[in-house]
Amino acid sequence: MSLLRKIRIISQISFFILFIFLFFYANSYPQAYNWPSEWFLRLNPLVGFLTTIAGRSIFFNLLLLSGIVFVITVLFGRVFCGFICPLGTTIDWCDRYIFNKIRVRKDLPPQYLQSVKYFILAGLVLLALFGAIFPLFMDPISLFTRIITLIVYPFIAVLQADGQHYLRPVFRALGSDGLAYATIKIPLFYGGLGALILAVAVFIGGLWDKRFWCQYICPSGAFFGFLSRFAVFRRTTDSSVCNSCRVCARTCPTRAISEKTEFGTSLAECIVCGLCTEVKRGCTKFGFARPSLATTTGPDVNRRHILAGVFGGVLMVPVLRADAFNKRDNTGRLIRPPGAVPEDLFASRCIACGECMKVCPTNAIQPCVLSDGFGRIYTPKIVPRIGGCEEKCHACGQVCPTGALRPLSYEEKRFVKIGTAVIDRHRCLAWEQNKECLVCDEVCPYNAISAKFVKTTTGMFKVPVVNEDLCLGCGYCEQHCPIFDKAAIVVYKFAENRRADGPYVSKWQKESIINRRRMSDDEISEAYTFSEESGTLDTLKGESGGNTSGAESGAAPEEPDLPEGFIMD
Repeated sequence: MSLLRKIRIISQISFFILFIFLFFYANSYPQAYNWPSEWFLRLNPLVGFLTTIAGRSIFFNLLLLSGIVFVITVLFGRVFCGFICPLGTTIDWCDRYIFNKIRVRKDLPPQYLQSVKYFILAGLVLLALFGAIFPLFMDPISLFTRIITLIVYPFIAVLQADGQHYLRPVFRALGSDGLAYATIKIPLFYGGLGALILAVAVFIGGLWDKRFWCQYICPSGAFFGFLSRFAVFRRTTDSSVCNSCRVCARTCPTRAISEKTEFGTSLAECIVCGLCTEVKRGCTKFGFARPSLATTTGPDVNRRHILAGVFGGVLMVPVLRADAFNKRDNTGRLIRPPGAVPEDLFASRCIACGECMKVCPTNAIQPCVLSDGFGRIYTPKIVPRIGGCEEKCHACGQVCPTGALRPLSYEEKRFVKIGTAVIDRHRCLAWEQNKECLVCDEVCPYNAISAKFVKTTTGMFKVPVVNEDLCLGCGYCEQHCPIFDKAAIVVYKFAENRRADGPYVSKWQKESIINRRRMSDDEISEAYTFSEESGTLDTLKGESGGNTSGAESGAAPEEPDLPEGFIMD
């Protein structure tokens, strides 16, 4: 095995292990606050390039690492694809151990199909010019992260839960009751079937050719191909030793060696894997050499490919940016995670990697599906019925690689309004059936729901009421509502507060909100009393609380003659 091959294998294994460590350990609650788990997703310069164009702003944290990869690619060629990319490593493994002996035919796809990825790249660039990105398969690392988040991660959790069930007698016999009865949360996500279909599409191409996805589809590979055109580290051939056996061309996994002459190499397709140096010693090697137009070629792309990509991008613009799709959330239920920048900027930054979904401790962050609009597919949203947004958690913004979610502090997160809870009185047990149910009031972490007495057909009864000014839309009330199917209290995105920068509330607003959150329900209810003589509602101390008057201490006031449905607020 050549030195280059050894270095490549070590590099692939090391980066793959690093990726797995960052995904399963660093990108988890609460480790996400201490480990920079998102840096792997910032390596691809195409992501920085497209998000900068689409967002009309520079995100320096994204451009720093991708700039280093940019320079390395210009000098050494497509080493990102051959040495770093975890998706490429997985495809290599599948090609060698799964598809190597079961390929459906020996004839390879026409080589001109390699131009398809340049067509896709041209379309993505045009979309970015119009302020939109289509992250479905733009970046191989985010694509791989999304697949693991939506498919592999839940599958492993299910295996853990089943394994614990069957091994419970063993753990108890060993005295490990902690392992025997430990709670294993199984994360469940929408869009799992679509992610599975996409995963199959990525890997099934190995039935026809090695590195099928990288050769024919991946737009990042096309971008790296343009950058590698004049790489100084490349393949060279010794003509005095070469006997034109063509073994190197048949061995190349990306068909980078010319089929017409073994001396020609397409730097746009070569991933510097070193396989060609092992089939016959002495004739082929990799090293530093002056770029030569006679022995190296660039991307196999011409004007019609560019025009086709531009035309495809033009057709995609109305799909992703048209008002009809932007306003498709006519139910008001598309709730973005806390720290989300305004929607137009969010759509130009979010690469749908799934990092925020993985790190969410309550499984509240879910991927958007087609019903949320094609342009939003796999971008994050909060589904309160599955889980509420934890009060003391702000990990989602810490792991976002592109700034679509701001990295909030705990103090900032307490005042970020992502929606407002609304009570459906016809479904609420307290409002509709006069049953003692104040679950939403009990679980609200912001004291935004209080109990009020209302006049009903059976007398005075206590019901929950939402204070819109204090509610942040966390969704804990909706999650714990005992009503089946649709909850009686539902969070909508109205009154959401999304900012690209700066504070969310002023200093005096913050102080007022804190003081009102500290008030108990008793203090709020004591601020009101009934006048026995007039039968009307009197306010004594407003929101500050106080003792009641008009009746002796401890005596219950008579029920006033109030209109039906009147709320004592």
